[in-house]
Amino acid sequence: MSILTVGEGQQFATIAAAVAAAKDGDFLAIEAGTYRDDFATINKQITLEGVGGMALLEATVAPANGKAILTIGADVTIRNLGFSGAEVADGNGAGIRFEGGDLVIEDSLFEGNQMGLLSGAVEGGSITIRGSEFAGNGTGDGRTHNLYVGEIARLTIESSHFHDAVVGHQIKSRAQETTITGSRIADGEAGTGSYSIDLPVGGRAVITDNVIEQGAQSGNPAIIHFGGEGQAHAGSSLTITGNQVVNALQSPSAALLLNQTDVLANVADNAVLGLSAQQVVRGLAEVSGLEVLDSVADLAEQLGLRAVQDDPWG
Repeated sequence: MSILTVGEGQQFATIAAAVAAAKDGDFLAIEAGTYRDDFATINKQITLEGVGGMALLEATVAPANGKAILTIGADVTIRNLGFSGAEVADGNGAGIRFEGGDLVIEDSLFEGNQMGLLSGAVEGGSITIRGSEFAGNGTGDGRTHNLYVGEIARLTIESSHFHDAVVGHQIKSRAQETTITGSRIADGEAGTGSYSIDLPVGGRAVITDNVIEQGAQSGNPAIIHFGGEGQAHAGSSLTITGNQVVNALQSPSAALLLNQTDVLANVADNAVLGLSAQQVVRGLAEVSGLEVLDSVADLAEQLGLRAVQDDPWG
């Protein structure tokens, strides 16, 4: 393994140049700072990490490949990088376009792109996201999202923050397996996001120990959506446990879960604010251990906050 340094006065002035020189197993140490219009396609098994602070990859022009700031087709780890400003003619400009391999993203930021991260169908592919933030991505057309994953093998999200998608979904996944744990998913006070979590073709899904907030201006009354677009993946299952869920949307159709499959969902040990017990599920589900909260104070106690605020995430 070789360490390739990137930045002012380093081995390489640009990320693209370092990627071109890298070999499988290499580590790209990218100095903190802003790298404008520094686009690359990566088909090598490498790690890219911001050092000394976050390295921000900012697009001010459309990427030449019409896809993304980074286009990835191999086993790649991304750590402490930021992605912003990706725009292309077809409206799908992404911080990252995933096209193959096993992608790991840690401690990174996707903000103000047409798509935060976009994946098509990648047989056997996997994406793991840890400790990262997706904020304000989308064009307002309802088809662009903070995160949109096509039919891959696995999507895993841990300890991350998704918020303020522009009209689109906070998280949309067509993966065979989707696991979302320990994360914060919020439309925001003035947010226009749609579903908090959209799993339109089902899959084996586990959603546990998250804080999920549907805003007052959400475009869809359901918070989690399962199925609804053609035939669900074979062997689909859905487990929703241990979450704190807030609904600020004043709609009789508001629900924690809209299940449009014939799969019996397991919805257990969740706490909800702004939903009645009758609003928790639309569709098939076994519900147990539900706690209906009466106030923000109750939610704050659930979350272990020291001070009660109007905004539990303030």
